[in-house]
Amino acid sequence: MSLLDDNFARKIAAQSRAWTMTHDQAKKDRGPRQPAEPKMGICDKCHKEALVRAFRSRQTDRTDGAASFGTVIKHYCEDCAPKSRAQKDAEVPQLTSKQVKNLMKSAKKGLL
Repeated sequence: MSLLDDNFARKIAAQSRAWTMTHDQAKKDRGPRQPAEPKMGICDKCHKEALVRAFRSRQTDRTDGAASFGTVIKHYCEDCAPKSRAQKDAEVPQLTSKQVKNLMKSAKKGLL
């Protein structure tokens, strides 16, 4: 029994050494992730020819009572591309003079 245990231990040790050698090398080769460069193509949303980028989105289909879920790649131009939360927060809507006036009234009454 001890002969089999020794073979098993040696096999696991060899696999562990091989994995650490290849795993560390793979980490060193990878650099920081950069977004893909835009290419000329047709936008899937507005159907215009422009520089497009690939975006992954989830898609749900239902046929014959069965639902299927999957990830599809859509190509969008800069105008149609989904915006990140940081971009949405940066876009502050401009208030009209009437909205500013009502805002000041409510602040004066102590409602804010």
